[in-house]
Amino acid sequence: MPVPPWDQLTGWQKAQVELTLQVFYTTVRAGQAGLSDGGGPFGFDIHTALLVDDLLSDFSCDAIVETGCFLGDTTEYLARRYPNMPVRTCDVVQQHADFTRHRVAELPNADVSWRDSPLLVEEASRTYQRPLLFLDAHWAESWPLERELAAISCGVVMIHDFDVGHQRFGFDTYNGLVCGPQVLARMENPPNVYFTPDPHAAWPLPCLQTGRRAGVGILAIGEDPDPLISHPQLLTHHLTAKAVTNP
Repeated sequence: MPVPPWDQLTGWQKAQVELTLQVFYTTVRAGQAGLSDGGGPFGFDIHTALLVDDLLSDFSCDAIVETGCFLGDTTEYLARRYPNMPVRTCDVVQQHADFTRHRVAELPNADVSWRDSPLLVEEASRTYQRPLLFLDAHWAESWPLERELAAISCGVVMIHDFDVGHQRFGFDTYNGLVCGPQVLARMENPPNVYFTPDPHAAWPLPCLQTGRRAGVGILAIGEDPDPLISHPQLLTHHLTAKAVTNP
């Protein structure tokens, strides 16, 4: 269930938040070697980590799929935070996949492969009933997001570096196409609604990322979006006519 501010938490909820806090801030930020946000799980945005807690619970997800592991900050966090859940990731750069595989070698629930991310997404859609997919694959001129979305038949999708319409949050642009609602409008079956975190929502923990924060877009594919619609820290958006007709 969604996590309210700290003073409204139950004892069980506080224990879960404290576990997320402990694992999140003990994960080494190896990504500082090449990322503008300094690395860390989810770009060092703990609000995204808390949202993942909610989505895994609300949708009873049976696996976590990450695309674009880079040096494994998010991969390690996910595998440590959810030790009883399969965590699968990949990278198109062999050195990144090899580094991450070595990094999580002692975490038996983590699986790292060197391959094009839509292949992993398609396989996961066949293997699991309700995966959580964290799409963050982009490197140089490679941006497989549209192919990843086309490969998903079921699950809860979180798109990193998504335009949430707020100046505090960064987003990607490739070949003039903004990573935002226009990408969703180009899908074969565009969603009626999509969701973004409310920049002004109260969370039980502060975000300590003082540098670049990445926007996140969320949608449910083949799933009832009601848990997203009712989530108090998410905003509901409808695809506009402009986005659909001018992608």
